Formats: sequence, C-alpha cells, structure tokens
Amino acid sequence: MPRKGLDICEALALFQELPSDTESIVSDESSDTEEYSLSEIIESHSNDGSIYDDESDANDINMPGPSQPIMIRWEKRGKIQKTIPNFDSETGTSDEIMNMDDQSPVAIFLALFSVQLMESIVFQSNPYATQSGKNFSPLTLEELILFLAINLTMGVKRLPSYRDYWSTSDILHDPYVSSLMPVKRFTWILGNLHLNDNTLMKKKRDTDFDKLYKLRLLITHLSEKFLSVLRLSKHQAVDESMVKFKGRSSLKQYMPKKP
Repeated sequence: MPRKGLDICEALALFQELPSDTESIVSDESSDTEEYSLSEIIESHSNDGSIYDDESDANDINMPGPSQPIMIRWEKRGKIQKTIPNFDSETGTSDEIMNMDDQSPVAIFLALFSVQLMESIVFQSNPYATQSGKNFSPLTLEELILFLAINLTMGVKRLPSYRDYWSTSDILHDPYVSSLMPVKRFTWILGNLHLNDNTLMKKKRDTDFDKLYKLRLLITHLSEKFLSVLRLSKHQAVDESMVKFKGRSSLKQYMPKKP
C-alpha cells in the first residue's frame, strides 16, 4: 500500500526516482545558467525553515483568523421634549360670509366665483375666438352666467351627453336647460372659453415657464377666496380627485386606476 503523510524531502526524493520517457532538451543559452542539484535544493529549504516536516508544524504558523464582529453598544437617551404650540386660532366660516345680508346659494357662489373673475373670463375669451378667423357674436357677462348655471344643473341631472338636454326625444329633452340657451351657442362658449392670453405664454425653455399658465387666473383667484371665507381648523385632510384626461402630461407618475 502507498505511504501516506510523506514529508517534503521524501516526496522530492520519490519524484527524482520516477522514470522519464523523453530526455529534456536544453538550449545552448541555458548552459551558462547555474545548475543546482536536487539534494542542495532540499537542504536549502530545510535550513531556512520554510518547509515543515509534518502537519503539526503547519498548524503552528499564524494564519489570519475570521474577522471579529463589531460590537454595537446602545445607550438610552432622555426623551426629546417637543414643544408644540397650542392651537388657539378661530375656525369656521369667516365674518365675510357670516355678515352677508343675503346668504342664498347664489350669493355664496358669487362670493367665491366673483363677478370680477367672470368679467376677466369674458375679456380673455373674445380675443381667443378672434384668432380662429371666423365670425362670431362676442360673449357677454350675462351669457357666461347662464353658461355656468347650465353646467351646475348638468351636475345634478346627468345625461350621457350635453347635447341630450336639447334632444328632440321626450325621454332626454330638458325643457329648463333648453330654454336658457340654444345648443349651438352653448357649444361655441364651451369651445372658446379662455382664461389667459396664449400670446403671452412663456416657452418651455424659459426659466419662468408655468405649466398651469392657462389656468393660473382661476387657481389664484379661488385660492385667495377660499382662504378668505373659511378659517382652517387644527386638523386638515388632503384628498385628490381623478379627472378623465386623454392628453399628454409631462408629469410622470404611476396611476393604476386612471380611467
């Protein structure tokens, strides 16, 4: 049976005794190279201690062990004192609304959607209609009020299409809405209603470009009115409403329930 556990010297001696099938060819250039015998190599390695005789010597060599885990020491700190001021502001409807002589729904609506805002809409809608190059009858303040009233009524009594309110069908026809304004005039106002001058709109490359420029007049007006007629309470809730939209938006967001 073959021996097990040979040391380095015995292994090299055994390797020297192995028969060689081919003779090694040495070039002329290697003749000047200093030659060492196998016994000298074994002796030199044995003297410098780089070769050990048995497995016990190998265990004596200091090998790097596994890194020690960093011990984290947690300390308890005192409780952080948070100073929250007491909410002592007045809440609810402001005096602007409470002191109104007429608190009817129409008066409350005009307090939010003021006549000045509607006049601005009329002022911006007529120049926008002029850009189409077609003949038209200018929009008036009275027509805009009727237009808004019809839209509020449509929110209460819903039909598949706004044209159904002027339908000749007895099932769909609405005598009240159809008596306020012709369907063609309603359609024209719906297509030419405008809030800002497009010619003054900044380009996308400009630093002061406003994505909501076309609605900025309405947003600014309603934001100021809402703050003036209602004093906010301590607790607020922010909700969102999904609006059907088929155009392109530069806002990238994940909306799995988009209609």
